[in-house]
Amino acid sequence: MQRSHLVLTRCLGLVLVVMLACSAVAVQPQEAIGAAPAASVKKTGKPTAQKKPQAKATVAKEPAKPAAISKTAPAASSPATPRKAVRKAPRQDIKAAITMDMSRKRVLYQQNADKPIAPASLTKILSMFVILDEVEARRASLDSIVTVSHKAAATGGSCMNIYAGERVRLRDLLRGMAVASGNDASVAAAQHIAGSEDRFVQMMNRKAKQIGMKNSVFKNVHGLPAKGQQTTARDMLTLTTRYLAAHPHALEDYHSRRYLDFHGYTPNTNPLLGLMAGVDGLKTGYVGASGYNLITTAKRGDTRLVNVLLGAPNKSVRLQEASRMVQNGFETAEALAAKDAAAAAARAKAGKKGGKKKEPAPAAKRTVTATGKPVPHASLSRQTLP
Repeated sequence: MQRSHLVLTRCLGLVLVVMLACSAVAVQPQEAIGAAPAASVKKTGKPTAQKKPQAKATVAKEPAKPAAISKTAPAASSPATPRKAVRKAPRQDIKAAITMDMSRKRVLYQQNADKPIAPASLTKILSMFVILDEVEARRASLDSIVTVSHKAAATGGSCMNIYAGERVRLRDLLRGMAVASGNDASVAAAQHIAGSEDRFVQMMNRKAKQIGMKNSVFKNVHGLPAKGQQTTARDMLTLTTRYLAAHPHALEDYHSRRYLDFHGYTPNTNPLLGLMAGVDGLKTGYVGASGYNLITTAKRGDTRLVNVLLGAPNKSVRLQEASRMVQNGFETAEALAAKDAAAAAARAKAGKKGGKKKEPAPAAKRTVTATGKPVPHASLSRQTLP
């Protein structure tokens, strides 16, 4: 009896153990469904902490950031990638522009270069050209004393603040025209040179035709609004290059001066003077019909640039785009100069070996593509101005 009781007890214990084992198996899949550690244990054979899946989830999202960085990082490290301020496409918020490497007589960039636009105070460059021609011909002197007329003193717009009856040297009037963009100085100087403003305007238009300004007409000596008065970016480039060739001292004597000390301190209206390396001129302008104009001259090394920008909507855009043109211009000029030097070296090497190599087309007729530096356009035409 006791023996049968013992057997029965053992059987009941075995049944209990089996039931407990089945219960554990039934519970285990439910835990595995809601917890990631079980999967981790199966793969690695090691227990995994509860926080591990969170770390993996964070790491899985991280590649999105490096992907974004990988697009911009080369721009900072690669010299061939354009800077943010450098744009290849023409800007739609300026009306016209043109850039020339004056040292090599090569046009580097142009946008609506023949579009008629009011010249505004860029007119004063032509006025100064005519005056300095008269001085060079000894029909006038920079030390001549000019008596300011009532008409000159009453001229509106930007002025150097001369008053009627005041006696001013012609040299000082030229500085007032270049630095302060003085409309009053322009009228006073024109009256002194030609006897009247109208006769001086005739001299200006003759000079414009003589130097090849084909699409320009001038109605006054200072650029204030006048019906029919117009120019183009290309004509202004022609004017600037001929002006500097005829009177190279004009930059140092007038246009590169940072301020005018005459009846008080007047800063130069050119916003790039002292802001960008190499910039040494030349002239600003504004009337409502044109917008904000600026001709910039700059020199770095053996490269002399002339940039003409016409019709910016405000001073901020004018400054931004003019500085971009200067930077692009030097980079493009350097790239093309390096390409020319490499081509010349290759020709010289071929000549020494006695081999015959096909000569490239003349510079004025072929299209050059700059490489290695960012350029405004992929294809740049070499052109020579009159």
